[in-house]
Amino acid sequence: MADDGYNVLIVDADIEAPSLDNLLGVYAENFEQTLMGLCGWGKKIIPLAGVYSGRAGGRIDILPCRPRGDSFDLDFALLVATAPMDVRLYERAATRLDSYLSSIPGTYDVILIDHRTGIATSVLPLMTHLPGPSVIFARTDSNLSTVPSDLKRVIRSIFESSPELPGAYVSFSLDPNKKTEEISQGTSARIRESLLSELAHTVEKRLALSVDSYPVSAEDMSENWIDWYLDRALLEASLPDVSKLQIDNLSALARLRDVVGLPLERKTRRVRRVELHAPSHNITLSVSGAKDQGQFIHIPDVERLFIEGNPYSYILGRKGTGKTRLLREIAERGLGTPVLVASDETTLPAMRSQSLEANSWLKKCHGDATIFWWSLIDLAVQSLRKGVSLSESLNTELGSSSTDQAASDPLKIKSSILGLDRKQTLLIDGLENLVPAAHIKSFVSSLFEVMATIQNDPQVSSRLIIRAFVREDLASDSVQNLEQQMEGRSLRLKWSSTSILNFAVSRLPFLPWINTTFKEVCNEILHRNAEIQHGILPEQDATELLLRIFPSRMRRNNLSTATFLRLYFSDAGGDDTNKATFYPRLYLSFLQKLDSLSNKSAAPLTEDKRITSSLLNTAYDEASSEFINETKQELTFLLSLKYEKNSTINEDDQAKVSRFISAFDGLSTPFEHDVLVSDLVKRTSFTDLSVRESLRQMKAIRMFEDRPGYAGWWRVGQLYKTGLRMKYVR
Repeated sequence: MADDGYNVLIVDADIEAPSLDNLLGVYAENFEQTLMGLCGWGKKIIPLAGVYSGRAGGRIDILPCRPRGDSFDLDFALLVATAPMDVRLYERAATRLDSYLSSIPGTYDVILIDHRTGIATSVLPLMTHLPGPSVIFARTDSNLSTVPSDLKRVIRSIFESSPELPGAYVSFSLDPNKKTEEISQGTSARIRESLLSELAHTVEKRLALSVDSYPVSAEDMSENWIDWYLDRALLEASLPDVSKLQIDNLSALARLRDVVGLPLERKTRRVRRVELHAPSHNITLSVSGAKDQGQFIHIPDVERLFIEGNPYSYILGRKGTGKTRLLREIAERGLGTPVLVASDETTLPAMRSQSLEANSWLKKCHGDATIFWWSLIDLAVQSLRKGVSLSESLNTELGSSSTDQAASDPLKIKSSILGLDRKQTLLIDGLENLVPAAHIKSFVSSLFEVMATIQNDPQVSSRLIIRAFVREDLASDSVQNLEQQMEGRSLRLKWSSTSILNFAVSRLPFLPWINTTFKEVCNEILHRNAEIQHGILPEQDATELLLRIFPSRMRRNNLSTATFLRLYFSDAGGDDTNKATFYPRLYLSFLQKLDSLSNKSAAPLTEDKRITSSLLNTAYDEASSEFINETKQELTFLLSLKYEKNSTINEDDQAKVSRFISAFDGLSTPFEHDVLVSDLVKRTSFTDLSVRESLRQMKAIRMFEDRPGYAGWWRVGQLYKTGLRMKYVR
């Protein structure tokens, strides 16, 4: 906090083990500089000032628990002995401190109070008279199988001292090798959920006073559970420089600041001379990667694809992760030749899915997938050898009378490939719309078989590489031994929180209403264009820019907006963010809807000139509903839903999936798996077996997850809760 320019006062109220002064290497010389002075041993309050000087002008002052020196031992023993019998001692101390702070307004930005471990007579009186969010250190490795009811009451008492911002838990782990999967199972997971439920109860109780309140679950509070790990940097005798902490603990500190309401941004911003200019509104932002003209944002691992000669042939990702946009970027850099592209791609000279040319070529191949791929590869190779575009060769070939069998002869095509003067890369996308849904899987399987043939022939693979951009659900189980085929050659697109915030920030200047209303912020974003393009604008800086436009908190569930931007746009389960990914399609849809809603609203801004949280909620709900509709396309190929024998309903796969998704409306979460299966069977008339298998497939793509600590219980993933319209029930 001090390094970010804030003035912090810390108070050591841990009378059993006072140590903050030792950690900071300072000592109080008299009672007036200590907590004991607040308790009546001193007439004035004089904190030790500047015990740490921050890099950006902030500082730390401290009120240690007691003065150092043997001459003060008897007085300190008297405090320890009398405090349990005089609970008002700390009330008077809190009142004095509050009065002192009121007499010097603006001196301190943050007051941090260190209490003893456990519940002592000093804790609740201080918290009641100096209310603020609380951080409770919790252990999940005890012998308890559940949290005792009396402990729950104490926790509620602590959190209810500041119901607006109750606080967070910090769980310390001595085992740096502890796996997330281990933590999320068994007794520790049950204790974790029980403790988070107490926090959720406090938040929900506060929200009950609001008209637009919203049910709050333990899952909603998952960001308020923070893991802290054994760190060698903290083995030093004094506090180390923050930069020496391991990266997981640095992330924990940032999250802790967020969830307890401490500002994430720097108080003192560097002053930049920024030439004010409006961005070109000719740029088209689109959730379609084929049409989007926004800045390409680099995400983890993507740089590998821009290195010539890289081995990656299989680019996999969920719908909405940017496969089509990535293909266009590779093509524009001259690192590959597009052969088949998405149906709405109009800028690249290649065959477009669902185009007249593609349909004519499929007809010429009699719908045979193997002939289609070999002949298309041959056409692309011939075009490269002749130096003409694929579109030109395609039109010429469609008008010829050559037989498809000759054009798809692998030996003939091998000879043609070996005639290339250098190694070439062919890019293939648009598989989702190439043929009717019932035949897509077979076309993907055939493509992978052709790719395997090419990569297993040393002569051919030295001259040609095919790079396919495929949705994960279409790739799964497409051919035998697929994992072996893709080993060392596959890349999965995964957006981290840093990269997705860079993406979100990059789009803000091109949203008309936001650009007009928040001109200064948008110009600063344009000034930092180079950082944002490479996805290296620090997460804290990106969050700071967004919080100059968005409100600090969401009224509907009292989440900080920074937490909302991480938790509600990721498919992470409440207990594991390591496997999570974010979706630029969902983020852009949310931003575009927010811009449109704000433009139409009579009062879009709060008193402090931020967009109202109600508009953010509405924009998210609309974007989330659209996201579910897109997810249905994936589920069409993942789920195999079958009606019971006595059913007279006759529907295609797409209609079955729509019926299945609609059946979740109003059902409870968390839920017993078997109970949900029974409810869905009744609502849809699908067989019990197909419902169970469908739920398993949906869980595999993180639409559902285990309820930690409860065998046989599941819950809906945060990203899908709004779209499926399931109701949280405590």
